[in-house]
Amino acid sequence: MDFLEKAKAGMRLEMAKRDRLLTHTVGAIDDNNKAANLLFERLSEWYALYFPELRISEPKKFCQLAVELDRDNPDFELLLKVVGKDKAREFQEKAKGTLGIKLKPEDLEAVREMAKRILELYELRESLETYQEMLVKETCPNVSYVAEPALAAKLVARAGSIEKLARMPASTVQVLGAEKALFKHLKKHSKPPKHGLIFQHPYISTAPKKQRGKLSRALATKIAIAAKADAYTGNFIAEKLKADFQKRVDAIRAMKVP
Repeated sequence: MDFLEKAKAGMRLEMAKRDRLLTHTVGAIDDNNKAANLLFERLSEWYALYFPELRISEPKKFCQLAVELDRDNPDFELLLKVVGKDKAREFQEKAKGTLGIKLKPEDLEAVREMAKRILELYELRESLETYQEMLVKETCPNVSYVAEPALAAKLVARAGSIEKLARMPASTVQVLGAEKALFKHLKKHSKPPKHGLIFQHPYISTAPKKQRGKLSRALATKIAIAAKADAYTGNFIAEKLKADFQKRVDAIRAMKVP
């Protein structure tokens, strides 16, 4: 009986860890993005039957106009607020000679309802991202400071917990999220991946291709140290780690890329 109670207590302690919430939050944001992207693709094709000339690269603005815009009597002030003066005039003119079909009120309302739901998904994403940032700064302040909150959350979620991330060597942190490419390298002897999730860090994603490997190693090393501090000591050492990483970034950028 004592053994069973100890096991239950251990499970409750494990489930109470805040980084488990972080894992689910990251997953929820990913699921939300997939659903929103899929529905927006459908909406853009559907709305094109009505107003094919309305082409906007920002999905949220497209949805706003799909909900509010009257193609037969376009509100210039609405267009001006959403897309700016030049586009507002362009869409106002195109609405006059549109190739789109005339929809019944109930048909148009169905399209607008879908656009409203997609806007709600965008609002949900923003809310979840705000919660994720708060949670990751609380559970792993060092990794969050060094890697930026969104990336830190993804790394912890992929590892499974901050303790599991802390047990990983820097070389594993560097390719975390690139497991398929790593498996292909081991099986077919293709080139090994130079980075996984940490490619999303702006210093790496915007760097020349030949510098990305060095930058990835430098960042992974600092993240590995930061994770150990978060998991085992609770000491905040991230300011020095980030400063050291910045020095390394500057040194790599100063190198001549052939």
